[in-house]
Amino acid sequence: MKARIFGACIAIIILASLISRRGYEPETKGRTPQKVEEDNLIFSEPPPDPVLSDTMLAGYAGENTSAAEDLEMIAHFIDSVFLLVKQRNTADYSTNEDLVLFLQGSNSHRLPFLAKVGPALNSKGQLVDRWNSPLITHPVSQKVLELRSAGPDKTPYTRDDLLWPVH
Repeated sequence: MKARIFGACIAIIILASLISRRGYEPETKGRTPQKVEEDNLIFSEPPPDPVLSDTMLAGYAGENTSAAEDLEMIAHFIDSVFLLVKQRNTADYSTNEDLVLFLQGSNSHRLPFLAKVGPALNSKGQLVDRWNSPLITHPVSQKVLELRSAGPDKTPYTRDDLLWPVH
């Protein structure tokens, strides 16, 4: 009988000990856990979502391409976007700046196809050629957009200009 009472007392003590420790977090290796202030945490920025220009304009204005290939590359990129965005108006891309806005998400799909930063853009956000001159856009029709590079002399409408489509 004494053994049963003694066993019951031990069980009650263990049970009471477990209940009283509920929610208690032990110290780790003699250190007291410190409250972390979320305002002081530094997280790296997540990478931006990939856009079509990341792949289609890879190598633009690089050492391994010519100026004519650059213009062709950007023309194919724009044509690809036009295949995806059927609802458009030539007013959406009548100037270089309008075209950039269209490519960066101001289109009927509200999707960006052109990254905010890249070799095809200058600091003003304009599409540029390899000489950092803004491309001149001329919507010929709903389906045809003419692109002009000012060429190495950086002066538009001179002999060294490059055109797409080629005339």
